[in-house]
Formats: sequence, structure tokens, C-alpha cells
Amino acid sequence: MFYAQDTGNPRFDMARNLAGRRRDIATPGNIDLTWNAPFRGLGGTTVLIPQPYGLANVYNRRTPYSIQYLLNVQRELGGDTALEIGYLGSVSRRLESLRAFNEAYPTADTTLPVALRSPYPELGRFQEVDGSGKANYNALSAKLQRRFSKGLTYMFGYTWSKSIDYGSAIRVHDTDVLFPQSSYNLRGERGLSSFNQDHRAVTSVLYDLPIGKGRRFLSGGGIGDAIIGGWQLGSIFSVQSGFPATVIDNKDQSNTGIGYDRPNATGQYSVLPRGVRNPDRWFNTAAFALQPYGTFGTAGRNTVITPGSIQLDFSAHKEFRIVENHALQFRLEAFNFPNHPNWGNPDISITSQTFGRINSTRTNMREIQVALKYMF
Repeated sequence: MFYAQDTGNPRFDMARNLAGRRRDIATPGNIDLTWNAPFRGLGGTTVLIPQPYGLANVYNRRTPYSIQYLLNVQRELGGDTALEIGYLGSVSRRLESLRAFNEAYPTADTTLPVALRSPYPELGRFQEVDGSGKANYNALSAKLQRRFSKGLTYMFGYTWSKSIDYGSAIRVHDTDVLFPQSSYNLRGERGLSSFNQDHRAVTSVLYDLPIGKGRRFLSGGGIGDAIIGGWQLGSIFSVQSGFPATVIDNKDQSNTGIGYDRPNATGQYSVLPRGVRNPDRWFNTAAFALQPYGTFGTAGRNTVITPGSIQLDFSAHKEFRIVENHALQFRLEAFNFPNHPNWGNPDISITSQTFGRINSTRTNMREIQVALKYMF
């Protein structure tokens, strides 16, 4: 059992409530804000902040905790290699995430202002660090490892897992949202964790070439032996599936003043077959439809899977022995050696003209660096 470490800022940075908080945002159709007048409607000598934004804490907050359980079985394969297969699981309770109070109820009636539909019309949103989140994690893993013997060492690891929660963090990842669609319905936020990866495999290899003095294939000694012998080749190859993302309206379709609305789910499967999806249409956009005005959407959280990634890094280094305790090492390292493009996240805003399209890559292009390292 593990208990989470408290953080001070969400707990004790409450002095901002003394002054309140206000944010006016300029739009292309209304660019009246300046440094000298950053707020609207605050003329005169007395400044009044209507509907201040408040911060809140749960008065009976409990410490978050996780319970982990695992079982591994190891088997020796020869004298240098071992295979391990296992299961890892966990349940977490009282997890913390942001929750809002004083939210208005949704309606299509545009004559009723948001404030009049809130429990406390004279106040704005209340941001609370809530502690009622839940999570669970289950994973099967396999690891094959060979210790360095006869010039070769390698390790292969594979994990098949699933993580489900009500919210993955207080300060969320780029594929998740900061607040629930409705803070009165936290069960509606249950879905894949924003860091969930169904599959992940990593292989690392280091091979000492059997060429040179004292090796299986002798180069003949002399200068040729010094140049040809002593090379080591290494690589790290990783393959992983993508992270989940939440499709959003990117507008206040529920007419609640929240702005974290999700569209409706049409019942179609959002994942496209491998041979159909491409950067121009990564997922089935027909699986989502903008909900009627004044309502919350029925689509769940984190229902779209972003592209995975494939990465192959390569290294080669050679040591030149100068004297007994001094050596010069030449290193050649290449990252993303095949220059494979790993696509970025698709546009997840249903009101965007590029909805479902990918316009970026996740990793850098091929990078090669050369270095000399002096060891003494």
C-alpha cells in the first residue's frame, strides 16, 4: 500500500480568494482590451469584481492511496538467459482532480443567463481539489534477459495493460481535459487513463564484435588490429500504441458557461482499420455528432486512440587504448535511425474544419551525433 505525498499549492494557496479572480478574453470580434484597461466595465474609482472565481478544499479530505499486487514467474534458459512472465495490478482510491461547483444547469433557453441558473448567482465558479477519484490498473508482462556473455547482452520487455480512472491528474496531460463535463456527474468521467498504453515493447541489444586482438577473428595485429578490433554495436528498439484522447465540442454547447462539453456518441466504432486510417482521417469522425444545444454530450472521456510510435536508436563505439589507465573512445549515435515518421495527435475538436486530421509529428527526424570521449 502506498500513500500519496501531499502538495502544498492546491491546499494552502488560498490567499487568492481574498482578492478574487477575473479573466476577460479578447476575441477577433471584440479586441477592446489593452494593458491600460485589461478588464471590461470597471470604470470609476471603485473596482467591483462581479461573480468572483473561488478556490475551495474538501473539509474532510483523506490521503490518496494505492494498493499494488503482483506475481512473477522466472525461468532460467541456459546459464546466461532468464525469462520472466508476470501480472501487475493496482487499485487506487481518493485520487485528486479538479472539480467545479456552482455550475449552472444546461438549457436551450437563451433568455436565462448562466448566473441565474447557478446555485449562487452572485458568485462564479468554485474550483475544488476533489478527492473522490478512483482508478485501477491491470497488466501482463514478459521479459527476456541475457547477461553479458560471449560478447552479447540483450533485454526484451513487453507489457499489455489497461488503466481506467475518473481523472488522471490535477494538471492534466495534453490529451485530457482539466474539468469534468459536469462536476455533478463524476461517473460520466470514467474512462481510459490519459497515460494508458495497451501495448509497449522495448528491446535493447549490445554486441561486442569478435574482431581484433584476442577475439575469435584476429585481424592480424598492428595498426589494422587497433582500427578494426574493439568495436561495440548497440541499439534500442521500442514500439508502443498510442495514448487516448477526448473529443470535445470546443464551444459552450450545453449553455452552462463551462466549456468542457463533449459531443454525442452515434454508436459507431471510433477506431478505423489499420489499412484505412491515415493522417488525413485518423479515426472515424462519424462516431461523433454535435449534441443539441442546451444539453451535455453522451460521448465518453478518452474514447479516441492517438497514433503509436516506433523508434530505433543505434550506436557504435570503439576504444583506442593509449596506456594502461587511459583510453580514447569514439562514439557514433543515431536517434530515429530509419527516419521513421511518428504522427502527432489528431484534431479532436468536432467543430474544427480539420476534425480527425493530423498536422504534426510526435518525434524528431533522424539525429546523428559523433563524439570523442577521453577516459582516465
